[in-house]
Amino acid sequence: MIRKKQTEKTYEWDPPAPSTVYIKIKNIPYETFKTRMNQGLVTTELDQIRYRLERHIYCCGVCSKYMNGYCVITNRKAEPGWICKSFVPKEEFIYLDSRPDQKDSVEFRYLSETGLEKENIESAGKDERSPESTGTKTLYEEGVTLYRQGRLRLAIQVFDRVLEENPQDFAVLFHKGNSLLKLKRYEEALETFERASEINPENAGLWTNLGFILTKLERFRDALEAFEKSISLNPVQKNAWEGKDAVLARLRLCEEKLGESEESLKKNPDNPDTLFEKGKLHLRLGEQEKAMQAFRKALEIKPENAEAWQLRGKVLFKAGSEKEALHAFEKAAHLKPDYAEAWYEKGNVFLKLGNLKGAENAFKIAASLWESKGIKTKAESAREKVKRLNSREL
Repeated sequence: MIRKKQTEKTYEWDPPAPSTVYIKIKNIPYETFKTRMNQGLVTTELDQIRYRLERHIYCCGVCSKYMNGYCVITNRKAEPGWICKSFVPKEEFIYLDSRPDQKDSVEFRYLSETGLEKENIESAGKDERSPESTGTKTLYEEGVTLYRQGRLRLAIQVFDRVLEENPQDFAVLFHKGNSLLKLKRYEEALETFERASEINPENAGLWTNLGFILTKLERFRDALEAFEKSISLNPVQKNAWEGKDAVLARLRLCEEKLGESEESLKKNPDNPDTLFEKGKLHLRLGEQEKAMQAFRKALEIKPENAEAWQLRGKVLFKAGSEKEALHAFEKAAHLKPDYAEAWYEKGNVFLKLGNLKGAENAFKIAASLWESKGIKTKAESAREKVKRLNSREL
């Protein structure tokens, strides 16, 4: 009897159910998993795993056989059970809503909040672990309790007291940044997270939150870099990937609009409004020098554009030209006396130049203007600057 030689089929492996992956990773009995699931304790992690499996980003054990034991997708060693270590769910996980053309929702979807308890931070440096004194530890726990209750302003006050004792406390800075972000005080949140990133630049959740803030501030190129940094540190972050996709969509939209502006300028190169819009698009794309040139040309043609002066001042300030920036902000405030943004930025320049009295007056005016317009979050940020100036914390 002649048997046909069976052709060897390429080994295929269907992705397992997220629950199977979770049980293998945690190495727990099924009953324990079922109990946790009924208590709602595994939802976030299952969402992370499901997202990765749907995108076929898992270690299937196939490619590693032919690549010296490494997975071609993750570039890491395959783990027992074919679950790659790079996809073990971690605590740094962020909820965000930064899809294109979508305005802020009343139901704010929260950010990276887990894994911040001091006793759970194992791999960080000494400054991230529990406070050295019992007093600061008690204060920290009080702040976390207030934070979880949604009493964010009180929580920030408590975190500030802890930071007076230890300005390098990463977990406190992280919680304070999250509180500010929930209050939509984006500039302050950005400043706080940047301080935290100097202490621990390897925290994935931190970079995801930074990406979210930068998206809100329309600094899309910087936001993309932040999301990519976060993903490189921890690929298992569903919304970090979604944030990156959203920012890429916004960048493409900006590039399309920029192309339209350039086509329009070919027909009418001296249109100040088109030049102004072109400058704003360059800013969103992170092209500071091109934005400066567009604003300069727009102001030569239409010098009464207060917003153009204000944005030009922001570019100059970021470039380190404080005196030129101050002139631009003063010009904007002169053209439009109720322009709160110009007064606020003017205060920042005075602060950098060491003119504390001038900074205080500018912040007070900005706070008053924002308050009169019903923009309470920005007014609160300006008042906080005044408060910190008075207490000489800056």
